[in-house]
Amino acid sequence: MTDINPISEQHQVVVCDPIDFTFTTPELILNIIRPLIDAHSLPALLSLSTISSNFLQIIRTSETFWKELCHQRWKEKWGFHRRWEEALKHYDVFNECQEARDSRVTFWRQRYFEQEQDATRQSISPRELNLLTFDFRFWIGQPTVVDGRIVVKSGLLQSASKDIRFLNNEEEHQVVEEGNEDWFSYRGALTGHPCREPGIEWFMNESSIIQWGFRPNLWPKGEIRRTELWGWEIRNPNVVMRAIDPLPSSDDDNATEEGNDLNNNSDNRLWKDLIDSLENVPMRNAPEVNGYPVTAELPRSFLEHPFVQ
Repeated sequence: MTDINPISEQHQVVVCDPIDFTFTTPELILNIIRPLIDAHSLPALLSLSTISSNFLQIIRTSETFWKELCHQRWKEKWGFHRRWEEALKHYDVFNECQEARDSRVTFWRQRYFEQEQDATRQSISPRELNLLTFDFRFWIGQPTVVDGRIVVKSGLLQSASKDIRFLNNEEEHQVVEEGNEDWFSYRGALTGHPCREPGIEWFMNESSIIQWGFRPNLWPKGEIRRTELWGWEIRNPNVVMRAIDPLPSSDDDNATEEGNDLNNNSDNRLWKDLIDSLENVPMRNAPEVNGYPVTAELPRSFLEHPFVQ
C-alpha cells in the first residue's frame, strides 16, 4: 500500500499575507487611497503602513503619493500657488540630475516635511518682508448706536489699505552697521499707509520686532508672526496687517482663473479667524452712555495676546 499525499505538488496551498495579496501593487493601492488623501490624513495613512508591505513601500518611495499629499495639505494654506509652482520647478530640476535620482530620495516626501518645518518659523528675513504686500486694518472702527448703547464696531471689517509695502531705502544700507546703539538691525521705507504722507520709515530687529512711523515719534512696536494658515501677520496695539496671498505667476489660463477666484475670496480667508472670534467687551476708561458702558468689538486673540512694549 503506497502512501498518498493528500495535496499534490500542483495544488499546494500558498501561505501569504491576505492584505498584501489583495493590494497586489503600489499602483492599485494609490488608486484606492487617493480619494481618501486630505490635509489631515497623514497620521492615519502612516499607521496603515504597518499592516501592508506594499503600503509601506508607497510611504517610502512613491512620488505620486507624496505629491498628492503635498497638494492636499498646501491648497488651503497661504501662499499655495507660489509654493506649488516652486515645488514643480524644483522637481523638474531634481529629475534632470542623475545623482539625485540615484540617491533614493523621495522629492515630494522631503518637500512635505520641509514645508511643515518652515511653517513653524516665526522670524522673517528682510528680503522676504520686502517682497510681501500687506492688508492694513485697525482693531477699532467707528462707533454706532445699538439699542441705546454705544458700540464701537471692529475695524477688521474694512481694509484701510491693501498696498502696504516694507521697502529698502535706496540711499541707505538695509543692514544697520555694527556698533549701532538703536534696538533695530534693519530699516527701510513704508509705503501705502492710510495717512498717505511720505517719509514713513520701518525698523526691525533680528527677533522680528518691528516699528514704523515718523522719527522720532514712532507708532507702537509690533511683532511679526505666522498665522495658522502659514501667512504672515504684523500686529501692534493699534493695527494688524496680514500679507496678501500672492496670485499664480503662471500664464496658464486655468491657473489665472483659479488665482482670480482666490483673490475674490481672499478677505474671507485672510481675516476669517479674527472676524469669527469678535466679542463685545467694555472699553477701558470710557464713560457710560445712557447708563450703559461703551463696548467695542474685538477678537479674542487681541484680548488674550500680550503686546510688545
